[in-house]
Amino acid sequence: MNNSEKLTDISSNNSKIKEILLDIFDIVIKSLIILLILTTFVFKICTVIGSSMEHTLQNGDKLIISNLFYSPKENDVVVFHQTGSLNEPVVKRVIATGGKWVRIDYDNQLLYVSSDDSFEEEELVDESSYIYLSNGYYNMMGTHTVYVPEGFLFVMGDNRNNSSDSRSDEIGLVDQRTILGKAIIRFSPISKFGFIN
Repeated sequence: MNNSEKLTDISSNNSKIKEILLDIFDIVIKSLIILLILTTFVFKICTVIGSSMEHTLQNGDKLIISNLFYSPKENDVVVFHQTGSLNEPVVKRVIATGGKWVRIDYDNQLLYVSSDDSFEEEELVDESSYIYLSNGYYNMMGTHTVYVPEGFLFVMGDNRNNSSDSRSDEIGLVDQRTILGKAIIRFSPISKFGFIN
């Protein structure tokens, strides 16, 4: 092989390397754009702060949330942005949507959601699959009744007696416009990976 053939061979190899690098660069840029679109409009990542959702979720759990075509429903675990003293994303369970009445019977540990201000036995909410009743500062007595206006949500933590939520002035009723999305998957810790009910 003479010198000119060697130079042609080296030039050809350099062209192939440049082509491969440009392909890799193109794939990386397109992947980043797709990831940016997905995290802006479809999915977000959130970290659970505090113990208010125990035993459903633990402090430090990492969640994937989505707000794509999402409209809050009762029993959904949602993430919303709380302004004021907290100024951070907050994770809670939707108890009632706009236009509903909520009654909490602390003495009998019962929760009712009704379309009017009369509460019948069939309007009793079955919370047995997620509620956790530890001793805490919301271990109250008596009843608490509230109307949820349209455009707002009544939310509570599953660790019912240790949760600042719609029962407190700190959070109160949640404006639906502050909802960042529904919690769909816990991806960390890996040992607890799974969909959120």
